[in-house]
Amino acid sequence: MKLKFLFAIALMITICFRAYSQNGTGKIGGMVQDDQGKILTGATIVLQTDTVTTSKTIKIADKNGAFAFKNLAKGAYMITCTNIGFKAYATGRLRIDETHQVIILPVIVLQAANKQTLKGVIVTAKRPLIEQKIDRTIVNVDAMLTAAGSNALEVLSKSPGVIIGPNDDISLNGKNNVLVLIDDKPTYMSAQDLAAYLRTLPGGVLDKLELMSNPPARYEASGGAIINIVLKKNKLSGFNGGISLGYNQGVYARTNDALNINYRTPKFNIFSNLSYSHDQNFSNETYNRYFFNNDGSSNSSIVQNSSYTYLSNAWNGRIGFDYFVSPKTTVGIMFTGGTRPKTDLLTYQSNQYNGSMQLNSVGRGYTDGNYQSKNFGINLNLQHKFDSAGRVLTIDLDHINFNSGSNQFSPAYVYLPDGSLISDQQRFFTLPSNVNIYAGKIDYTHPLTGKAEFDAGFKSSYVSTDNHSNWFNRQGSSLVPDYGQTNHFSYDENINAAYVNLKKEWKRWGAQGGFRLENTLSKGHQFSNPAIADSSFTKSYTSLFPSLYLSYKLDSVGNNTLVLSYSKRIHRPGYQQLNPFLFFHDQHSYSSGNPDLVPNFNQFFELRYTYKRYFGITVGYWSGNNGLNPVTQSIGDIFITKPYNFINNRTYSFIPYFSLNPTQWWTLHLNAVLLYMINKGYAGGITIDQKANVHEFETSNEFRLSKTWSAELDGFFPGKQAFAQSTGGSVYNISAGVQKSILQGLGTIRLNANDIFNTLVNHNQTTDINQVSAFSTGETDTRRVGISFTYRFGKAANARKRNNTGSAEDEKGRTN
Repeated sequence: MKLKFLFAIALMITICFRAYSQNGTGKIGGMVQDDQGKILTGATIVLQTDTVTTSKTIKIADKNGAFAFKNLAKGAYMITCTNIGFKAYATGRLRIDETHQVIILPVIVLQAANKQTLKGVIVTAKRPLIEQKIDRTIVNVDAMLTAAGSNALEVLSKSPGVIIGPNDDISLNGKNNVLVLIDDKPTYMSAQDLAAYLRTLPGGVLDKLELMSNPPARYEASGGAIINIVLKKNKLSGFNGGISLGYNQGVYARTNDALNINYRTPKFNIFSNLSYSHDQNFSNETYNRYFFNNDGSSNSSIVQNSSYTYLSNAWNGRIGFDYFVSPKTTVGIMFTGGTRPKTDLLTYQSNQYNGSMQLNSVGRGYTDGNYQSKNFGINLNLQHKFDSAGRVLTIDLDHINFNSGSNQFSPAYVYLPDGSLISDQQRFFTLPSNVNIYAGKIDYTHPLTGKAEFDAGFKSSYVSTDNHSNWFNRQGSSLVPDYGQTNHFSYDENINAAYVNLKKEWKRWGAQGGFRLENTLSKGHQFSNPAIADSSFTKSYTSLFPSLYLSYKLDSVGNNTLVLSYSKRIHRPGYQQLNPFLFFHDQHSYSSGNPDLVPNFNQFFELRYTYKRYFGITVGYWSGNNGLNPVTQSIGDIFITKPYNFINNRTYSFIPYFSLNPTQWWTLHLNAVLLYMINKGYAGGITIDQKANVHEFETSNEFRLSKTWSAELDGFFPGKQAFAQSTGGSVYNISAGVQKSILQGLGTIRLNANDIFNTLVNHNQTTDINQVSAFSTGETDTRRVGISFTYRFGKAANARKRNNTGSAEDEKGRTN
């Protein structure tokens, strides 16, 4: 019923906009050439209304240099024509009325720009912050003023529809289990490790974000949605590059610095980037747990306060070499690597009370940790263009290694109310881990007649993980192994996939459809020790994943467009989620994996309406059975969290967005995500029956104050969140930035502020635990002021363009 209601709303809005767009019958057309009489194909023509709320329509001159704006309402207009290397041209006021319904302009002649003024200057077109494509939303990071002084995770959190959860999990348009790619390659990290890595990646190295809520068949079938982070890669000939320096201050200081260098000749291209981040942060949390008797009376309670601080200095880099064998063939090699040493300290105090709120005991402890994480990767790639029609073959081979380890000392003490010590436990543990990934893929694109294209490809990946957890108890001056807590778990997975995809465009209709077939073979092994028995499992399954897009232009020029899409996707358990070992967090909290987990499948439907670039509505529905979710159980006063396949989910979505120009100097973006979620299931003695309305609002304001000054004001307003067994309270974040262009446009200085009112305080409640209520609050170092400097250097020239994607597109995101 709710789905029908949402579709009815979208249909009514579509009809209204279609009727509005067809009211005008006016037309303005013309032709563009240079001062030598040559046709200027690709010149940009902007039609601007002469009203209080100025709106713009953009056209590109065709192969004959011609352009036309149709279905214009009565009123006054002005046309501006630009092309790189030429001076801009603007008409006077043009009026469409009853006697002037069609205006054909004289030939527009663009004069060449003064070459002296162009010398040494890189001419670039300003990209909009948000772009809408048939299968994705693109966020151009350079258009986000607060990006340069932020890290990649903060840039993600400011993108439309993206929410970073309390456990660093990422959702897109309400869809969880998001697969995050970097340059079309998976990150092969858990949600927590990925968030830590993105915090070390400066916003200055990001080119754009591709947000795909319903990805096509070319991409992996895993994950509820896909976010592809595209890093900057200079495509200009000669020696070029850029530098980005960022410093921001909250309670602690942080830096985000990056250097990009590129050298291109007609025969080869060398590209590299190096980044460094200094990250220091804190987190203060309070936990309240209340335990009840069968009759509902109070049994006991625990109030715990913890303080967590960490310090990390991270280096990340990549260097690549492309060799242009011929105008049609390119081979390349790329190396990536990084290191992230970290130290942290967690201190806590927990007070335990009886049913009358009298203090029973006090627990105090801390965990002092030292971590080292390293990664290395190599990519070999080949691209061959068979002809100028667009037939392209791409081959990628990848190997990636992640190696990490930590040493942690964790003493815990328990005292009676009078201060006497009743328990003294001192633990030391090491956590070495090694992950190796091997992947290869082949992609082929074949254009067909009549605006059609055929794609096909194959991918094979093999992942091997080896994880140790070695625990020791201190007894006097000796460390005695604790075999009950010690664990050694290995996991191997092989996925083979093939896909086909076909797309076709007609005058008004467009269609794209594909199938992806994936086979998975996995093996897990928990090794025995004197206290734990040996156990293992093997799983194999094959699945077919269809995807479909259907688009229709409601008018002849495509101002009003409908897109209907469908896809089937899979959510595989993370590697560590299959590890049956019981992990210690504090004296009242443990977690474990579950070797019985199986993948779950989801189906997604979306209908999207867009009006030019100004307005759009997406209504959606997705469902899944046997969904994977963590369940928290209470055993005495200890919470144990374990993942199960048990959630049956139905979600209805309504997602509008607006992109407006209230004035010539103000651009406004509005985005909202409205969800109605139904979660039901039973596992581990816990029954879930949840119905929740979830909403999120975002706004971004860009102000062009002058030719060299600009500003930005952003607001983020997520409402109450629902996570099956837990709910999160509403928060909001206001951030702002101001930018000055310097050094003839080659450099910028930016000042930005995040969480100005210090409102990003998380409030969570864990529900549906038998005879227990649990609440928590947490805050971190989010209110910050920063300054950044960016500078581009080198010579500008047109150059051959090639984007390598690599073969690793799924496995990184599942090492949790």
